[in-house]
Order: sequence, then structure tokens, then C-alpha cells
Amino acid sequence: MSDSTETTRSFSFGPHARLYIGSIITACVVGLAVLSLFWTPSPPSKMRIALKLKPPLEAGLAGTDALGRDLFSQLMVGAWNSLSIAVAAILIGLIFGVALGTAAAARRGAVEEIIMRFADVVFAFPAIISAIMIAALIGSGATTAILAIGLFNIPVFIRVSRGLAQRVWANDFCLAAQAAGKGSFRITTDHVIPNIAGGIAIQATIQIGLAILVEAGLSFLGLSLAPPSPSWGRMLSDAQTYLSQAPWMAVAPGVAVAIAVLGFNLLGDGLRDKFDPRTQGRS
Repeated sequence: MSDSTETTRSFSFGPHARLYIGSIITACVVGLAVLSLFWTPSPPSKMRIALKLKPPLEAGLAGTDALGRDLFSQLMVGAWNSLSIAVAAILIGLIFGVALGTAAAARRGAVEEIIMRFADVVFAFPAIISAIMIAALIGSGATTAILAIGLFNIPVFIRVSRGLAQRVWANDFCLAAQAAGKGSFRITTDHVIPNIAGGIAIQATIQIGLAILVEAGLSFLGLSLAPPSPSWGRMLSDAQTYLSQAPWMAVAPGVAVAIAVLGFNLLGDGLRDKFDPRTQGRS
């Protein structure tokens, strides 16, 4: 009995299963994305009409589309495109959101009220609505997707950073710094931001997964990357016409989006379970 128990434990991920599984999935997605910069099984935009609508393994690992292009090569390049747009957008949301959120926690009063009402207004507009408005001004493309997703994430990071910063401000070392004559800006940069960096990083990891999903939606609507740059969302859009004839055209990008989002969500949740004191002891 004890031998079987020890064997079960040896194959168990332990209390941080989500962290390990999320790390593995995310590493695979990022690895394929980086690899696409140097190598793909076939040029992703190369048309081979003689090989059009071939099922998986008959012509390429994931089959081909209506123009004979290799779907797996498009998935690899699409991973890089989706990740680069998602990371750029999250950086915009993180930089502006953390700056405004920590300012709200530091100043309180009217400043905090104005910042939080601004966050409520921005949060009321989904990323797709923002993308449509931005596209009307500057046209569709990667920049439109980055700005729309980044704008939508600003209030997310405002709320998260404000809540984390308020807890830090309640600590004795912040009160001692105030008594020593330090200003709110100096306390924020010296004490608050270093203490909330971990929580912000965890939230950013989760938001990257959501940003990948939103980018796929924008690409599906034609508001993100323009052809011939491969995009998971546009691959799904192109597959609509051939769902009955070539279902693998939709399955491949759909599974890719699901796996990428799952990986980043599990990684973020796992990091929270491991490093957030409020979740210690939970299983």
C-alpha cells in the first residue's frame, strides 16, 4: 500500500499543479512562436494549389487551407504575431494603469475619485468597440489592436494596483517614511511599487492570455493584422466557408487559441497560489 502511495506521489505535480502545467504549456507556445522567426516547415504564405484542403498529416502536420498553405506554419507565425500584440498591449495597460492606480492610492480624496471614475468610463467600452472606433480614425491593423486592448487593460491595472498599494500604505514602514518627511511620490517609488510588483506581474500574466483571445476576436473581424500576415483569428474567419469540407482549418487555430489562453491562465493562477500569502494553504 505504501509503495503505491509513493508511486502516486512521484507522478503528482503536488500543490502547485497549475503552475507547472501552465509553465509547460506557455513555454511550448512561446517556444513555437520564437522558432517561427527562424524556421517553419513551409513558408506560411506559399500557395500550393495542388495541395489545397489536404487533411492533417497528408500535407503538413495540421493540413492545408484553400490555397494550399501549410496550416502549422501559419499557426507558428500566428503565435508570434498574437503574442507580440498581446504583450505590447498589456505593457500599455500596465504602465498607465499602475501609474494611475498608485497615484490614486497615494493621494486619495478628489484625485482618487477622478482616477477611479475614469477607470469606470474606460472599462465600459469593450476592446472590440474601442477597436472599431480607433479603426475609424487610423484604419485597421496591428496598431489598432494594440491600442484597443491596451486601453481596455488600463482600468484593470488601475484597480489591481490601487488595491495592492492601499494595503502597502497601511504598513508601518510607509507610516514611518511619512513621519521622516518623505513625500507620497518618493514613498510610492521606494516602497509601494517594489512591494506590489509581484502581484502586478501575476495579473499581467493572466491578462496576456485574455489579450490573445481578444486579439483573435479582432482578427476574426478584420480589425487586427492585415493579410498576408498569419493570424489565428483570421484563420478562423477564413475557415467558415470550408467547415463541412475541411473542418481542420477551424480546429487548428481554435485549439491553438484555447491552449495559449489556458496556459497563461494556469500560469497566472499558479503564480498567485504560490506567492500570494492570502492563498497559502489552499488546495
